Amino acid sequence: MSHLKVIKNAFANLCRGGAGALVTLLLPPFLTKILSKDAYGTWLLILQLSTYVSFLDFGMQTAVGRFVAHCNELGDTKRRDSIISTAIAVLTGAALLAISGISVLAWQLPNLFKDMPDNLQQDAQLALLCVGISLSISLPFSVFGAIFIGLQRYDIPAWIIGISKLLGGVFVVLIAQSSHSIVMMGVVMSLANLAAGFWQFIAYKKYAGYMDISLKMLSTKAASDITKYCSALFVWSMGILLVTGLDTVIIGWFDYKSLAYYTLATSLTSFAVGVQNSVFTIILPNAAAISARGDRSGLGKLLISTTRYATIILILTSLPLILGAKWILFFWVGSSYAVHTVQLLQLLVVANFVRQLGAPYSIVAMAAGEQKVIILSPLIEGVVNMIVSIILTSKLGANGVAVGTIVGGIVSVYLHFFYNLQRTKSILIENINVLIIAIIRPLLAVLPGMIYLIFFIDRQTIDSSLVEMLSLGVVAMLTIGLLYLFAIDNNEKEQLNLALKRRLKSFS
Repeated sequence: MSHLKVIKNAFANLCRGGAGALVTLLLPPFLTKILSKDAYGTWLLILQLSTYVSFLDFGMQTAVGRFVAHCNELGDTKRRDSIISTAIAVLTGAALLAISGISVLAWQLPNLFKDMPDNLQQDAQLALLCVGISLSISLPFSVFGAIFIGLQRYDIPAWIIGISKLLGGVFVVLIAQSSHSIVMMGVVMSLANLAAGFWQFIAYKKYAGYMDISLKMLSTKAASDITKYCSALFVWSMGILLVTGLDTVIIGWFDYKSLAYYTLATSLTSFAVGVQNSVFTIILPNAAAISARGDRSGLGKLLISTTRYATIILILTSLPLILGAKWILFFWVGSSYAVHTVQLLQLLVVANFVRQLGAPYSIVAMAAGEQKVIILSPLIEGVVNMIVSIILTSKLGANGVAVGTIVGGIVSVYLHFFYNLQRTKSILIENINVLIIAIIRPLLAVLPGMIYLIFFIDRQTIDSSLVEMLSLGVVAMLTIGLLYLFAIDNNEKEQLNLALKRRLKSFS
């Protein structure tokens, strides 16, 4: 893959993730003022519960993207079309299962969250049905977006998903302002979800209609290939469910009054994770193509370089949220929400930073078809996370879930690098220390920021002084300078310097 195409795909993914992030950032300041704290917390609970539908994707989007890239590299169009057709059929069945599950969940909602206010229970049930069923119907349509990922046309699904999320967010705020009804908000959100799914189908017909997707292309061989690939991804998804999907439920059960504060913190961390994953996922088709050529050493080099870049991206997206947590929250949702959310946000950002360190390895392993090697990691991480979260949340409240995520993340990264990698036959890394150094070198740049956070920021008050803000700017510049010194190699420094010189010359 050319550098230009990598940059183009990364930019497209950033736009897609950026649209979702923009909605995540823009909605809370409006909704926290329009809705009561209980209504807002309940709305966020509905959104979290409805995302459970996505776990019935079974990892199919990743599988289709990988198989399309792999089959195109080998010129096997018949297998490609059979895989796509069979995936759509499987996800149609999953959609029916998801609708049944959401219906049961909506029915039992008041029994699961006994502290939910009585006046919100029926509205919450109806809103959950609307959002959950729309996401269920969207499952088979997601395959069309995955096709474009396999074709390395990230721009098409990026535009579709991005615009749909932006419009959906705008209309949710308008409906909330006019009706103050979470039911009507759910209706608007469901229409946006359905529109995105149908739009992806239209795009497929226009840009990839040459593919033969039909009932006659269904095959047991394709179903077997998908099952083998997705069985591990499904287990992986269940691990992710235990890690992040049950957090809101645990807090709603033990500490319902903190639900709005926790979900605000997760909104900001989801923004960071969305930006990170938008860049990380471009590894998959490139790694799949390298794997198709049987280049074990090439996959090893790709893993080392992307892990280093991933660590740099994690630092640049996480550190501002950690250091500037109280200021960001104060200007975002006001002091009444901010004072209860600062520590939760900092803990969750640290937790996701740790977890995401292993993301490049996971993507490369899945692209190489060795997802079964990593099947135990998410399960073990999820179980550890859930147990620690339940124990600590019952004693500490919402902070316990964040600490549980940190503990689970440490376990996951350790398993990836010191157990799974040794068993991944498609990836050749002769010295594991080279991979560890790829993480440690960028992390050296974080030390000034951590020292500043521990010893100089007053975390007990929300009011921000000019001195603190200016010192934060100094720390940010120092961190960027240290990243340049420790995280970038000499060749990259030369290229960066040349690019800066050309840019400066163009302005002169």
